[in-house]
Amino acid sequence: MTERHRSLLWNSLFCLLALVLGGAAFAGLASLKETPGKRDIPEKTFNVEVFRVETADLREIVIGFGTAVAEHEVQYAAQVAGEVMSVSPRLEVGEAVSGPTFEQQSAKLPQSRQLPGDLLLTIDPQVYHERLAQADAAFEESRAEIRTLAQEEANAKRVLDKAQRDFDTSNAEHERLEKLFADGSVTQNQLSLSELELRRYERVLVESQNAQELFPLRREQLQKRQLRLETDRKLAQIDVTRTEVRPPFSGLLSEVMVEKGQYVQPGTPLFRVTQINRVEIAIPLHPLDFAKIAELVLAGEQPHVALSENEVSGDRWEGRVVRIAPEADAGTRTIEVFVEVDNSGNPTPLLPGMFVQARIEGPLLEGVTVIPREAILSSNEAAKVFIAQDGLASPVNIEVARRLEGMAFVTSGLTPGQQVILTNLDVLRDGSKVEVQTTRSLSEELADEQTLRLKPREALPSQ
Repeated sequence: MTERHRSLLWNSLFCLLALVLGGAAFAGLASLKETPGKRDIPEKTFNVEVFRVETADLREIVIGFGTAVAEHEVQYAAQVAGEVMSVSPRLEVGEAVSGPTFEQQSAKLPQSRQLPGDLLLTIDPQVYHERLAQADAAFEESRAEIRTLAQEEANAKRVLDKAQRDFDTSNAEHERLEKLFADGSVTQNQLSLSELELRRYERVLVESQNAQELFPLRREQLQKRQLRLETDRKLAQIDVTRTEVRPPFSGLLSEVMVEKGQYVQPGTPLFRVTQINRVEIAIPLHPLDFAKIAELVLAGEQPHVALSENEVSGDRWEGRVVRIAPEADAGTRTIEVFVEVDNSGNPTPLLPGMFVQARIEGPLLEGVTVIPREAILSSNEAAKVFIAQDGLASPVNIEVARRLEGMAFVTSGLTPGQQVILTNLDVLRDGSKVEVQTTRSLSEELADEQTLRLKPREALPSQ
């Protein structure tokens, strides 16, 4: 055996000895370790948030949007032609102007009177004054003609009376001569002359009678002409009045379209006056929402409406649904309801042109049970929720009639006072231990809802 082989053998023995000694030492140390005792793992308790079930009367809210328009607004136009001669300093956008008003009778005012309103501009009245003077002259001329006719009728009546007397005298004389002719006291020639005289007086009488019968027709003709001339005079007076332009009603000037020196014709726009005491908003609604509001309106109610600038701002104005549209819009497939707002009681008026959100009080839902939709675990068969009872989670099957925004209407399965679990629903099992951290009420849950509100409690009668 060579030296190299012996060296390898000794190294192998030393390694084997080291392994044996290491194993013996590890076994000795292991024998000194104590066996750990067994400890039961406690069941996990889940911290949950719950909703307290209660039955309440709720008011369904219908949401819509619309633009306010003035209930009374008119673009006033010129009614006569001419040059604008003068313009009031108040003819400016935003100025408040007064229209015709009626002043009632009082102790200081013995008779009621109508005040014309503010004079805003004047159109050249010269031509219309001349036409009025011409119409007045023609009317006075017709009155003179009627007086002349009356005098002619009186004169003709005297002529007729004289013709009647002459005829009666001539007729009596002719009858006397006929008797004398029968006795042979007068000749045939004398009798013929008497008859000719009688016929002449008869002709004069007939002519007088015919002339007298024409007077009623002439009077009627002149009276009708006088009525026509009186109408012309009134129209001329109206044109003179129209040269002074006043607002048709009290309001604010929202637009001015005329200047001094401008020539205007009938129909030329002058200004636009708007009355903001009352404004109206047309709210287009889905047919299902419209049916809820229409039922209330047709029953004689005027549903209350809260209005705001947008969805997140609070209620700023109040109104009422006053009427509904009779037909739907084929383009948008919506039906309009009309909301009226009285600005007299609002510190900040709702101005025409403002776009607002309307929250319309719909039907009253009495004695309903609603819970947050987040609490419902739906399956193909039924819906269920977990309730917290005696520190444990218990599943309960429920029936949901409908869902509205973040709430669900439950018709069976829950009773008032139960606590429906809202959190940790993904890990809860039947019998899981739970600890209620917070409890949410129906009023708190509806605070963020737009389409449901609690019906306000009625005030108790005073004792």
